[in-house]
Amino acid sequence: MAWPIPRFKAHPEGLEGRDPDFIRRMLPRLWVGTALYFRPEVNGFDKVPDEPVLFVGNHSGGANVPDTFVFTLAYNTWFTVDGRPLIGLGHKIVANAPVIGNMARKFGMVTAHRDAADKLLQAGANVLVYPGGDVEALRPWTQRNTIRFDGRKGFLKVAHRNGVKIVPVVATGGHDTFFVLNDGRRTAKLLGLDKLLRVKSVPISVSIPWGIVPGDLPHIPLPAKIRIQVLDPIDLHEMFGDEPDWDAAYDYVTSVMQVGLSSLAAKTVLPVLG
Repeated sequence: MAWPIPRFKAHPEGLEGRDPDFIRRMLPRLWVGTALYFRPEVNGFDKVPDEPVLFVGNHSGGANVPDTFVFTLAYNTWFTVDGRPLIGLGHKIVANAPVIGNMARKFGMVTAHRDAADKLLQAGANVLVYPGGDVEALRPWTQRNTIRFDGRKGFLKVAHRNGVKIVPVVATGGHDTFFVLNDGRRTAKLLGLDKLLRVKSVPISVSIPWGIVPGDLPHIPLPAKIRIQVLDPIDLHEMFGDEPDWDAAYDYVTSVMQVGLSSLAAKTVLPVLG
């Protein structure tokens, strides 16, 4: 199903960075390669309303963000490249990476900042955010099936003030592509990286070809099976009114996502193998 392309407002790191021709060229070959390697199962796009929405996802897989990669390919396949654009908000380190960053920008990634989501939603795009950021993407492997947004509620306020629905997206498998051994938040604070680079977690991880390293570097992911489920939209205005209790809204959204993630994780028989 495709929607007419609306007239988008200019944005310094917005929709003009998305390259539909590049996506059309790359989508078939990337999707075939991804299908063979990660054996993805993506369900629930039929739940997405025909209006701008804020996709809110859980995040796994460290620097490689395989769940984001799979979701982006699946979205552009389902809704077509000419449908409502999907713009993901990402860390500036990823956005500025020489190769990965350039490809991500052409597929519709922008550096996350305070008013980016507002302008993009008002322009008619769908926006994808991962409130957990690197804290969630680098959580210990033993906590791979938990939602960890670290108390961040900004995504709720973005959806509420723009009058758009939140569409939760849960994913499993990304944290089986490499292994995180510990919680690295304390290390990041001790090194001052939380303020210097906005890096909130520096755990010890195990990956190919680096072996055991502090933090994470772009690595060769193990061929874990990626499963993604799009959940029912959440209307914050309808549920929590014009002046929400943000703690209650946060607890509700994360609880819904945790139930969805746990149900999805129950399908995994063996890590990596799926």
